[in-house]
Amino acid sequence: MRFLFITMEPTNNSVLKSAAAELSREFDLDLKVSIFNLGLNHSRDTWEKLEREIPDADFIFGSMLFSEEIVRPLEELLDTATCPVCMITSNPALINQTRVGKFSLQKPVEDDKPQGIFKQLASKLRPSHGGNGESQRQLSLVRNVGKLMKHLPGKAKDIHTFISAHQFWLNGSKENMKRFLCLLVDRYVPGYRGVLPQNDPIFYPDTALYHPDAKKPFATTSEFREWQRTNRPGKDAGRVTILVMRATLLSENMLHVINLLRELESRDVQCCIAYSGGLDFRPALEGFFDPGSSESMPIDLIVNATGFSLVGGPAETKSAEAVGILKKIGVPCFNLIPLAFQPISHWRENNLGLTPLQTALSVAVPELDGAIEPHVFAGLEEGSDRTLPLETETRALADRITRMVRLRKKSNADKKLAIVLFNFPPNLGNAGTAAFLDVFESLLRLMKKLKDDGYAIELPESVDALRDKLLEGNRLVFGTDGNVAAHYPVEQYRKEFPAYERIEPFWGDAPGELLNDGSRFHILGAMFGNLFVGQQPSFGYERDPMRLLMAKDAAPNHAFAAFYSWLDREFGADALLHFGTHGALEFMPGKQVGLSQQCWPKRLIGALPHFYCYCVNNPSEAAIAKRRGFATLVSYMAPPLEHAGLYKGMRQLRELVSAWRSRPSAEALDEIRELATTLDLDRADDATGDEEYVTWLNNELYLIEERMIPLGLHVLGQAPSAESLADNLALLVSHARPELDNRSLPELICQGLHLDYDALAERHEEAMELRESWQKVTAICHEAVKRFIGKLPASMPNGVSITTMLDGTLAVRMDEASAYLHKSAGLKPRQLDKLWHFLNGLLAAMLENREIEAVTRALDGAYIPPSPGNDLVRNPAIVPTGRNIHSLDPYSIPTPFATKAGERSAEELLEQYRRESGELPESIALILWGTDNLKSDGEGVAQALALLGARTKTDELGKIGDVELIPLEKLGRPRIDIVVTVSGIFRDLLSHQVRLLDKAVRLAAAASEPEAMNFVRKHVRQQAAELGITEDEAAGRIYSNAPGSYGSNVNHLIESSTWEEEQQLADAFVNRKSFAFSPEGDWQESPEILRSALKNVTLTFQNIDSFEIGLSDIDHYYEYLGGVSKSVEVLGGAKPKVMVGDTGGFGKGQKIRSLEKMVALEARTKLLNPKWYEAMIEHGYEGVREIEAHLTNTYGWSATASAVKNWTYQQFTETFLQDREMLERISALNPNATMSMTRRLLEANSRGFWEADEGTIEQLQELYEELETRIEGAHSPEV
Repeated sequence: MRFLFITMEPTNNSVLKSAAAELSREFDLDLKVSIFNLGLNHSRDTWEKLEREIPDADFIFGSMLFSEEIVRPLEELLDTATCPVCMITSNPALINQTRVGKFSLQKPVEDDKPQGIFKQLASKLRPSHGGNGESQRQLSLVRNVGKLMKHLPGKAKDIHTFISAHQFWLNGSKENMKRFLCLLVDRYVPGYRGVLPQNDPIFYPDTALYHPDAKKPFATTSEFREWQRTNRPGKDAGRVTILVMRATLLSENMLHVINLLRELESRDVQCCIAYSGGLDFRPALEGFFDPGSSESMPIDLIVNATGFSLVGGPAETKSAEAVGILKKIGVPCFNLIPLAFQPISHWRENNLGLTPLQTALSVAVPELDGAIEPHVFAGLEEGSDRTLPLETETRALADRITRMVRLRKKSNADKKLAIVLFNFPPNLGNAGTAAFLDVFESLLRLMKKLKDDGYAIELPESVDALRDKLLEGNRLVFGTDGNVAAHYPVEQYRKEFPAYERIEPFWGDAPGELLNDGSRFHILGAMFGNLFVGQQPSFGYERDPMRLLMAKDAAPNHAFAAFYSWLDREFGADALLHFGTHGALEFMPGKQVGLSQQCWPKRLIGALPHFYCYCVNNPSEAAIAKRRGFATLVSYMAPPLEHAGLYKGMRQLRELVSAWRSRPSAEALDEIRELATTLDLDRADDATGDEEYVTWLNNELYLIEERMIPLGLHVLGQAPSAESLADNLALLVSHARPELDNRSLPELICQGLHLDYDALAERHEEAMELRESWQKVTAICHEAVKRFIGKLPASMPNGVSITTMLDGTLAVRMDEASAYLHKSAGLKPRQLDKLWHFLNGLLAAMLENREIEAVTRALDGAYIPPSPGNDLVRNPAIVPTGRNIHSLDPYSIPTPFATKAGERSAEELLEQYRRESGELPESIALILWGTDNLKSDGEGVAQALALLGARTKTDELGKIGDVELIPLEKLGRPRIDIVVTVSGIFRDLLSHQVRLLDKAVRLAAAASEPEAMNFVRKHVRQQAAELGITEDEAAGRIYSNAPGSYGSNVNHLIESSTWEEEQQLADAFVNRKSFAFSPEGDWQESPEILRSALKNVTLTFQNIDSFEIGLSDIDHYYEYLGGVSKSVEVLGGAKPKVMVGDTGGFGKGQKIRSLEKMVALEARTKLLNPKWYEAMIEHGYEGVREIEAHLTNTYGWSATASAVKNWTYQQFTETFLQDREMLERISALNPNATMSMTRRLLEANSRGFWEADEGTIEQLQELYEELETRIEGAHSPEV
């Protein structure tokens, strides 16, 4: 007799084997039980073995089978089985394969009463209604029914088998496995009826507390505490609970959990193990640890050792329910990973770390609960069914848990805190800066709050004093970019940080060249009592062009490692707070996710409790900080958005255009053209008619005026102004929202005004009449929101919250806004009540800013609830900020909405190229980032699939698991070849989407279609012939860095001015980004295939999916889109067209624009716009640095794509450096950044990007020397 058991995880496998062996011995049976753990091994050999064994099987059982790459092949194999098949708690497609005796879920018989009754029951057992996450609910449903059907003949007995299978398996002790096997032998092996004993399943308690030294589990906390007082006296370093599934305990598969418990107890931490009957841990958490429960036991930390989310399983997750109980308990929840879907050896040897399936189930989904610290601590070896502890990882994990518990127990007065600031690119003008954050103002506010909370902190007198102490101090004595707070002897470093030996192959013998005097490292920063504020050292490659060009793997330099070693071992920090987005630690080499103790981020962070203030609009890099830096994130808001407006002569020009519209004349048109030329708004195409020219010019002015731009920098804890709130919320409701039944406010206004919304939203740039109607609609929208907000009080009376105030005035404000919309657009007064309530909640969340309090709660060791990361407009759920940013469920994207948007923008991209070139592009180089795709729910992925003529497929649970080609006759155009460069973060976070894209390309390449209709197939065949490789090798189209590596380094070469020829920029990009994804799931270095593919490219493209981050705000846009464009130009000998998808204002969907147009728009609305730069200058030092950064990022587009017009540099020079008053302002605030601006302009001229007259260049050279002299003499060395 032969039984096949098929699972995706090992929980019951070892006891099943033992049970089979005991039965065979006891009853002299020839019982063979074959166990297939397809989660651990689904190689071709495994499938072939399973295929061979199915025909000889007497019974096939399966459980916990969900992954698409397993479900479809298994479904086909089960179709061939002739023996009974029983599938439980799996994908519905597999459950429907169940056919036991006369009972079958494949072919229901409607008039069979037992079958009909059971059909209702079976539907509740399907994963879509709870799946494995609610096993106790399933058991309660089947227990009584099972007892009844046991005694009925025929089909009812087979139904009883199906029900009993749930009961035996979900109560999976060895005894239950024996009873299960006895049942199967008795009923489904001929000749054995009545031979073996038949017993009902044993049911075990749904929840209990457990300790391996106790004789039995504990039903109540009082019982456990009494035992603990007797058996574990004197341990008072805090208490931790470890959560496990009951099945793990019943199956005697606890070695890894007990090992962790022993390590914690050896550190004097009290421990208990809590189990739950399934994967819903609410009953255990509520019953044992909820402070509102009479049986509550205080704990300091929760350790989830299951590898799954707290509420749910592979089929689903219910994060809201998990967050609810975790908020009640209020302590951190560590998320541990027992490797269930890959062997330990694979994890150790693979630079990727975790497989996509393990990452999704054990990392991404638990993050939705607010879980932190995703540590691998155990796993399976090939051929083993028992989970084994990873000793090194477990000891390090126990250290981290102990330090977090200690942080909770320690008084604030005794705590030592380390706050780390950043300096990138490294120079004195950039020290202490972070994305969108006024660092020093925010830091001082936090320091004051910490002092109020009892921390032993010495406060500086002002922001300037704080900055001066950190950035000046004794820096000239040591020749550093900041004050030296301490020294760390090199010998001590070698003793305390043994991993220094792994650094020496890259950086030479310690101490290396950076931040040391030969015998001591310089630790940059300053002491403020028990608070150390430090400056993260450079990662060292910035000024070494060859390393930037060639580096694929690396290590931190000695100074970087010494800094973190000193924080922990010498300063003795109790907690580490990285301040702002973002530093370099989490990007150090190592596995992508599921790091080992040999990975550099783990080596550097050690056991330090790690917290991170992170901008809420950057979920992808935030996820890297969580997964690779093991940080608890505390989100902060991006600066508010406001309309860019018009300035200088643009206002006059708009007035002239309006006058000409009323009374056209040749003289007025000449005046318009003259002023437009003065403002560098003259159109390249002069052969247009008067009406067309004025329409174009009016459109350009409108684009500038209405463009939404972030103003200034955010200050932690500071709420936005009423004006900026109106602009932000009006933009938010200009997009279709569920609060408006998936319609936008402008759409409703158009309906009231009897206007064609679709025509206005999509074509208002084409005709003056459409533009004017659209302006009217958007003005009404903005005014309505403004009236709803009303006048906000400057301060609140004592005891009155902002929420209370807003609720109290809601009715009046609703009436005011509704009356205005009724009068202006004919909307019914109560039509928008739902919207106003929604906006009222948003106002409260934005105004009641608790970011600083959230930081202090995190430093107390409290639970920080999760939050999505996004722009406010795309996802209002990001407020309130001060929460722990999470990513998305990778099996949910691209969403249906994102798919439609991606398909629409892909066709618009092709149409625009066709209009300009007269034909379709055969090959497009696409840039896909993690951040943009997380924020847009995968719109970029959908675009790429649409270009290929492919689409996603969802499984029975609604999860995206596969792709398929759209037939050419339905597609109606050729399949476009794509060369996709994904960021290292996209590679890490969206590995499932990488697989989908790769499969779509390979399906297209293999399709038997005419090459004229399939450019993928055409190019793949050409490349295979040219390079002498197989078509499968030539089909590689998804490229990124080597695992654990990030970026192209093109930006570093440009920022550091260490490149000589364009070839170097192209070489850097190709060398770093030439790792092609393979069907086996790894990344293979393939530079020649990438070069060959890029030679066919004629168009490069990237989405700008943010309302807050534009082409000049960060260097990564020109690093990626500019880098690939330059590579195409160098390799192919011609410049490609470069286009971007612009999401920048009112309206629906993206606008496809040329790169040159977007760079010019960025310059006019930000860099040269007084509204933008004056808001920056208000932030002093950091604001001037932001102006310099925008200039450098704009310059990056000259270097990579020749996309910057001469007037940009000229107007910048006139605005900031030739205006003496402005020059004095910015040079007084940040002389180093001002000198960098001057140097960058001189470089732009010397490289031929800017044609300036000799007088201007001489003036800049003199200014540079003047600033250099001023900076060198500003501070005399302190002895």
